[in-house]
Amino acid sequence: MNWDCQKVTNNLIDTIENNIPGSKKKAIQDHLESCPQCYGLVKRFSHLWQELPKMEKLIPSDRFWPELFAKIQDYEKPQPLWDKVITGLRNSLRPAAVSLILLLGIFFGYHLGNMPRHSNLSEVLPVEQYITEFQDFPIGSVGDFLTKYEIQVQEERP
Repeated sequence: MNWDCQKVTNNLIDTIENNIPGSKKKAIQDHLESCPQCYGLVKRFSHLWQELPKMEKLIPSDRFWPELFAKIQDYEKPQPLWDKVITGLRNSLRPAAVSLILLLGIFFGYHLGNMPRHSNLSEVLPVEQYITEFQDFPIGSVGDFLTKYEIQVQEERP
């Protein structure tokens, strides 16, 4: 917004009501002829200004002002120090918690991606030393199936 547009905006009501001194009035009218934005603003505002007296006046209820003042006083009431501390901690720790969760996700994703690939899980998990006590399961039972089950891993092709 340039200086002439600012003059029109600052003297909008005076421009509509024709209460501007002669020298200023000529400068504003010249600007309105050259600036379609300010001309549109004055035109819309003058229409609204003429319709304003015709509009129905709203009268608030008797409770409106006392309730509004009570809300303002509650809002302006000084907060206890403890509430301020808790609010400050919550506002400052929330971004830190989100950042920590993000970093932990990156960290675990990195480590999961760098785990060595084994063709046989018994190299990673020596299951035999834990299962020696479970050799006498009945044939065909779930325990027998789980102790004799071998995981077959398909080898990746390069």
